[in-house]
Amino acid sequence: MDKLQQFQELAFGSRLKRLSDLFMKDAKRIYKHLNIDFEPSLMPVFKTIIDEKEISVGEIASMLEISQPAVTQFVNNLQKRKLLKIVLDKDDKRKKKITLSKKGIEIKERLEPIWKIIEEELKKMTNNTPVSFMEHIRLTEQKQKENSMYNRIINRLKETVEIIDFKNEFANDFYNLNVEWLEKYFYVEPYDKKVLSQPKEYIIDNNGYIFFATYNNKVVGTVALINQTDFYELSKMAVSPKYQGLKIGQKLMNHCIEFAKKQGWESITLYSHRSLVPAINLYKKVGFVEVELEKDSHYERSDIKMKMSL
Repeated sequence: MDKLQQFQELAFGSRLKRLSDLFMKDAKRIYKHLNIDFEPSLMPVFKTIIDEKEISVGEIASMLEISQPAVTQFVNNLQKRKLLKIVLDKDDKRKKKITLSKKGIEIKERLEPIWKIIEEELKKMTNNTPVSFMEHIRLTEQKQKENSMYNRIINRLKETVEIIDFKNEFANDFYNLNVEWLEKYFYVEPYDKKVLSQPKEYIIDNNGYIFFATYNNKVVGTVALINQTDFYELSKMAVSPKYQGLKIGQKLMNHCIEFAKKQGWESITLYSHRSLVPAINLYKKVGFVEVELEKDSHYERSDIKMKMSL
């Protein structure tokens, strides 16, 4: 029983607030899931600054038709996150204006494709046949219960991840993504540096393969299938920490497995370390099993070898 619905127009404000709170909660979950340090309530002020390039607190208050003290609070919050910087007015050096910082520009680039999808999904949820306003709210509430905005957005974002083949122009991405991962968990071994620095020579030209995951036309992950003469090694899988939450690693893994099956390979092998529990669990989930690790493995850090029969 939804008591607020029974109150009809008497609960008009409460119904709107409840729906707004649900959407805000889902938006917060989306940002957290994607490791983006941002609050949904900051969007109107942040988006206004993005659109206007340079703007004063008073101008923001006027455009959004909210109080100047409220805008100041939002601006202070954004500054604490280091998303803004203060600049002098080009026409009057005595006045100060607000613009995006370097970090603010980076966050903007991550948020804009998400905002676009949120806007599209909210249009679907609120596009109802002309009815009374209260019935319009009820239908929107029903759609939110059936499939929350959070689920809609995350599923849409996952769909935007594409797996593409190796291109020379992405060689630096292959190097940078892997070095970033190695330096976070281990260190770059001589073998790593040799292969990562010249992927075409050591992998592609040696009958190996490299794949990239792109999100919003940006390379955010990579993986390789390296020809080790008597077997193919799944290796050099790395995903940018900024884009975790989109199951990119799993997509890269699944792509390699399907690719190997199409090539008619009998198996694929990988080397890892037992401390990487989430990765080991993923490998086991898709069908890899532990096999004996040779003493002269080409990775100093490896303490586990796994194999999948195809």
